[in-house]
Amino acid sequence: MRVGLVSLILFLSGCSALLFQTLWLRLSGLAFGNSVWAAALILSSFMAGLALGNAIAALSTLPAIRPLRLYAGLESIVAVFGSSLVFALPLLGQWLRPIFQALWHYQAFLNVLRFSISFLILLLPTTAMGLTLPVLLEDPLLYRRRFSRLIAAFYASNTLGAVVGAVVGEAYLIEKFGLSGTGLTAACFSLAAAAIAWFFAGTLHADGETSRVHVSLGKQIPWKLLALSLGTGAIFLGLELIWFRFMRLYVASTETAFCTMLAVVLSGIGLGGLAATAIGAPRKILPLLLLLAAMATLLSYIFFPVPVLQGDRKVFYIESWAEIAQLSAALMSPAAFLSGIMLPVMVSCIQEVVTNRMNSTGLTILFNTVGAAIGPILACFVLLPWLGFQSSLILSAIAYAALALLTCDKQTWSLRRPGGIALILLGLCFLLLLTLFPYRRNETHFENARRPFEADQSVLQKKIEGSADTFQVLRRDLFGEPYYYRLVTNAYSMSGTHPRSQRYMRLFAYLPLALRPQSENALLLCYGVGVTADAFTHDPRLKHLDIVDTSKEVFDLAGSYTGFGYSNPLRDSRVRTFVQDARFFLQAIPERYDVITGEPPPLKIAGTVNLYTQQFFELMHNRLKDGGIATFWLPISELTTNESKAILRAFHNVFANASVWATCDLEWIMMGSKGPLHRPDQGLVWEFWSEATMRYDLARIGIESPEQMSGLFVMDSDEIDRITDGVEPLSDFYPKRLSDAHPDLKAAYEFGHHYFETRRALRRFLSSSFIKESWPVEWQKSLDLFFLVREMRFRSEMSGSNWLDDLDLYLRHSQLRAPVLSVQNSDDFRLLLAEKFAERSHSMPVEALPDLIAGALARRDFPAAIQLLETEKDRGFSNVNDLFLLIYLYCLNGSVEKAEALASAEAGSIQKDWFVDWLWGELQAQFGFHPPG
Repeated sequence: MRVGLVSLILFLSGCSALLFQTLWLRLSGLAFGNSVWAAALILSSFMAGLALGNAIAALSTLPAIRPLRLYAGLESIVAVFGSSLVFALPLLGQWLRPIFQALWHYQAFLNVLRFSISFLILLLPTTAMGLTLPVLLEDPLLYRRRFSRLIAAFYASNTLGAVVGAVVGEAYLIEKFGLSGTGLTAACFSLAAAAIAWFFAGTLHADGETSRVHVSLGKQIPWKLLALSLGTGAIFLGLELIWFRFMRLYVASTETAFCTMLAVVLSGIGLGGLAATAIGAPRKILPLLLLLAAMATLLSYIFFPVPVLQGDRKVFYIESWAEIAQLSAALMSPAAFLSGIMLPVMVSCIQEVVTNRMNSTGLTILFNTVGAAIGPILACFVLLPWLGFQSSLILSAIAYAALALLTCDKQTWSLRRPGGIALILLGLCFLLLLTLFPYRRNETHFENARRPFEADQSVLQKKIEGSADTFQVLRRDLFGEPYYYRLVTNAYSMSGTHPRSQRYMRLFAYLPLALRPQSENALLLCYGVGVTADAFTHDPRLKHLDIVDTSKEVFDLAGSYTGFGYSNPLRDSRVRTFVQDARFFLQAIPERYDVITGEPPPLKIAGTVNLYTQQFFELMHNRLKDGGIATFWLPISELTTNESKAILRAFHNVFANASVWATCDLEWIMMGSKGPLHRPDQGLVWEFWSEATMRYDLARIGIESPEQMSGLFVMDSDEIDRITDGVEPLSDFYPKRLSDAHPDLKAAYEFGHHYFETRRALRRFLSSSFIKESWPVEWQKSLDLFFLVREMRFRSEMSGSNWLDDLDLYLRHSQLRAPVLSVQNSDDFRLLLAEKFAERSHSMPVEALPDLIAGALARRDFPAAIQLLETEKDRGFSNVNDLFLLIYLYCLNGSVEKAEALASAEAGSIQKDWFVDWLWGELQAQFGFHPPG
């Protein structure tokens, strides 16, 4: 009865502790930063508090105190102070902001301050947490039970409670009640555990007084076993980080995925704790357990069930809870299970020397917690960046084997004992495993992660295993020159220089610079592959550009991207880089900016939600100068409609004059200013558009005239108000308003098309109060064509269209280049490479013909296009559409007879369908063309 009761108490305590730990680390990250170093500092603060609690347990006795009553008090402290921290941490960041800004230029001292504050605020509840298990073991009624079984059962119950806390918190509580409500729920679990303990507290005390343990080198301290506890804690927590890094080559880097992997690890530990209740001779089995853990670490990796791309899945980006759990169990459960056995066994061994149960438990867990604090830091900052995940995993296995040797004495290896024979056999098996280990297996996993992105014939350029992520740079060549690059982070295409992506990435810079041409400094949050930074450096009037990214490796890769019209922006003397979390940077930097923009990671990546909340946008607003402009990415193709509206609501709550802009796709741009946005000075605007480098760069992404900027308009603040009426904003306290749900691409297309339809878009533009008050008057004329072109290109890219009908409109009713190239599946980047390739070739290269034809059409040089198509005709058309294009161009150029002759000659190869019927009818109506037959 008593054992079951305490197990229930510890189950509730574990559930509460995991919920609080998750909330504290998340909210501390918002207050003190989410960079790798900041996260390490916060985690160390948490572990330090737990260690302190266990240190008190190791050095104390409980004379005349009922353990369950004391436990109830400790759990109440956790509940009260834990839930208070959930409410106080967001305010703490605001209160400390002036101090952070004052110390910004003293980074070392600032880091010490962050650690000190995070340690102090977490000290009381984490210390209480660390004391709970050791204190419960002092219950006098439990002294009738065998200690080794008690500690195993209690450890298992506490860990399995943590599993429930992890799953329930992520899957239900945070989404339903937000962070504050989840904090109160965690407090309720703690208070429930406290109430049960208080109600069932006994009045008896243990027989006799337990003696205090003194920290000395006396015989009473089992240093070898304590070193073992420290080592296993360091190895396992380091392994956990290594496993998670490896798994991210296959699974999504979402909060749900991390929660699932954590739950699997904790489940393994909990089940191991249950298994430890059956172990009778703990000291003898420790070396065997360590060698088994060493082998399990290697074998589970060797036999990891590599996922297979099936059905509609095109990338290794697994999001299913069940599939993630299955893969995690195969990789992590064996070692986690053995780890769950080891800790209770070690406590039992130490208790044979330090007889007081509370002291022995506190002492063991103290050293284990210190190791658990060291392990992740060592793995993150030393092993992974220096050795990579596979070598780090092998080293962890060797470390387990080394600890097995540490626990052995001469008698342990005796062949006269079954344990000695088993130990020798396991040791030989481990050495054999190291000898036969497939040391090139990691390359297979890297290839699997990038293989889906090599379908366009991209090749690996560079690979880096960094502190936080695995980076692979792929290069797609065209005509022997780099065409575009792709940055694959873990299993996700994080960013790239594809011309289509460059459209919106460069507009992050050019849109605010065009409206505020007097801008002197700018801030770019998240570097990506440097496209937005490159656009900023094209403005000669800009004096300073600060770039912030959490990853040092992203900056290290900046020199990997080369090509025509692109240079490494980090070499510009005006650029300063900061390896820092964007939120903390905005809190701590004292400087204000004319322009702030961001090229953030995809929204469903873990942590990215913190860059889209109303509180984050407030930080951006505070760092702007009066009249300064902020722009930010809104990829509605990656969001549900409700999620898009929640972000728009959050942005508009901060920026009263918010507006939305887009080219011809679903990569939208939110824009807002601090205070009213005044019309730019006409002279400065003229200088902006007269700058040859910027004008050329804008033309390459389809902005060929100042007036075309107007054709980017989607909606203003009035329309945002209308569509977000009643919608709750995305908030720090309700991060699950950005869910893991898959976006409905059809709904996103319909939502986008509603705003791209020409007549409605033009009407919204002309009636907008923002446009009337802030938009340059000279950009408001003759806009029908630009809105029409955007709608046509949107339809073409999203759902397909009649390509020749589109081309006819572009050629005969506009002078725009980009739409013409787009219809021909080309762009200015391709065209430049094709022209250079043709110059180097002795004869007309066949592979460059489509782009050269597109270039001639973009110049409206119809005779040149006809000549190139005739060259292709002589060799045989590679594409029937080129035949139709040549027929059309003959008619457009006044050679209807040639068109008819060609159509008649090729009539046998032309299959009648709706397109052919349409083409013959149009040519007949427009040019008097007579169809064949």
